[in-house]
Amino acid sequence: MKNNYKKAIEYIYNLNKYGIKLGLKNITCLLSLFDNPHLKTRVIHVAGTNGKGSTSAIIHSILQNAGYKVGLYTSPHLVSFQERMVINGEYITPDEVISLLEKLKPAIDRVARTEGCQHPTFFEVITTMAFLYFSEKKVDFAIMEVGLGGRLDATNVSQPLVSVITHIDFDHMDRLGNTLAEIAGEKGAIIKQNTPVVSAGQFPDAQDVIKKIAREKKAPLYIYGEEIDATLISSQLKGNYFNYRGINNKIDNLFVPLAGDFQIENTSLAIATAELLHNIGFVIPQDDIIRGVANSKWPGRFEIVREKPLVILDGAHNPNGVEQFIKNLKKLVPDKKIIAVLGIFQDKDYITILKNIIPQVNQVILTMADNPRATPTAVLAEEVKHYIDDESIIETNDVETAINKSFQIAREDDVICITGSLYTVGEAKAYFLEEKDRKW
Repeated sequence: MKNNYKKAIEYIYNLNKYGIKLGLKNITCLLSLFDNPHLKTRVIHVAGTNGKGSTSAIIHSILQNAGYKVGLYTSPHLVSFQERMVINGEYITPDEVISLLEKLKPAIDRVARTEGCQHPTFFEVITTMAFLYFSEKKVDFAIMEVGLGGRLDATNVSQPLVSVITHIDFDHMDRLGNTLAEIAGEKGAIIKQNTPVVSAGQFPDAQDVIKKIAREKKAPLYIYGEEIDATLISSQLKGNYFNYRGINNKIDNLFVPLAGDFQIENTSLAIATAELLHNIGFVIPQDDIIRGVANSKWPGRFEIVREKPLVILDGAHNPNGVEQFIKNLKKLVPDKKIIAVLGIFQDKDYITILKNIIPQVNQVILTMADNPRATPTAVLAEEVKHYIDDESIIETNDVETAINKSFQIAREDDVICITGSLYTVGEAKAYFLEEKDRKW
């Protein structure tokens, strides 16, 4: 079985050779061959630049605590492909991946030969797999996180009960547009006719677009800072305490175990989603909202993996995400020496990312994830030199070497943050999962 699973994963990853092709024709053809499972599943659709993973995970936890069977589809994974498809906190099994892929292969070949279609891509195939998996498992809800953008993303074939749009910022400009209004137009395209929408408080240009689309679609819109809101009580490394004011509920002293004060907005979007589901007949009591929020987990985002020295993983990979992470880090662990382990992809705005983080840290260890998109450390080093002395910069060839180097440098009361890419953080996460077997 292990060998069969390895072959299945190799087949899936080999689909990357077909690139990223935004559009709904291929996946519509694929899903039609399985009697359209996406239209038989109650979907909650989540788009946004930053925070969509956290928000999706919190919705998942709330609905699970309310007694529902809940699917969660997210990307990318950190360590294992299985992380991408979850039901009530349990990863899809290797056997299930093998079985689903065997069903999919003939359909993939058929679509590839269909006139007007192209060979299905990696993301189209795994999104089809997720819809099929959740349908076969008869989940009550499937929370589907958008992969890229919204309008032409493979997940946008769904007809959701609620659409959720987290914070919109600059990312993937080569595909989504060079202005916030253009990017918001792509992400706002997940809004469906007469379907309620929950949105983060956006920058004015993005907010205007989201409001316009919602009006045109006659979609009730609930915006953080307007129809829903929250007040931070305290922000700590273990999470945030806050008061929530929403559509149905006023809840004081809520706790979410996700660090960074930006998580109270993501949590509020998740609670509002649950409230809207409650309003259309799904029973989600306030106690289950409180428990669901308190039980939320989202690895690789401000995740503490070691105490002495304090090691924090954060998958921030665009300028705003990195800026939020470093701002919260400085607030939560003031007056500490910070050693940053950084690996950033070439297709990201690494110049602005470095500008946001380097002046805030004491030492930089540059590295590269095992991925062709990784930016060479020599390229990063040239930018880093604008903000920090040469002797404070170390270049390494891989994430494991970078982490080992950080431990050689750090004292017990220092902070090591590993960030810049979810792939860098994924390799770091695998390192720490294996750490119990490593002799220091």
